[in-house]
Amino acid sequence: MAANVLIDLEVLYYLSRNEPPLHRYLHTYVGGLAMGVLAGLVMFGTVQMIRRLLPADSRWRERLAETPRRLLLSQSLLAGVIGGVSHILLDSLMHEEMNPFWPLAEGNALVGIISVPALHITLAAIGFFGLIFWLLLRE
Repeated sequence: MAANVLIDLEVLYYLSRNEPPLHRYLHTYVGGLAMGVLAGLVMFGTVQMIRRLLPADSRWRERLAETPRRLLLSQSLLAGVIGGVSHILLDSLMHEEMNPFWPLAEGNALVGIISVPALHITLAAIGFFGLIFWLLLRE
């Protein structure tokens, strides 16, 4: 989620200034990857700070203490990169003015592969089944 917010700050900035195009450098795979790594590092640091603030008898503090920091860092970075890259992929299916493959190529060959309503329905269905799956497998 953090990677998605960081990437969309670009859109918010250009939208507030009324300066199209709204999707520029952060809405490329290079930008999405960079923001994903940044988000992963920020979230790793946030977890480390929260860990220190949790009460000593907290089960979350115990779990975090049992998990090696290197594993937490790699999980945070992987989650950030997946979030950043998937954001670019999904946005590139919807927004014609994007250049997702910049600096290697101009234009957006991915736009229109799927209609926006079909994309929204597909994402809603994936979210619904993901929620069901999570509810069935949680402890």
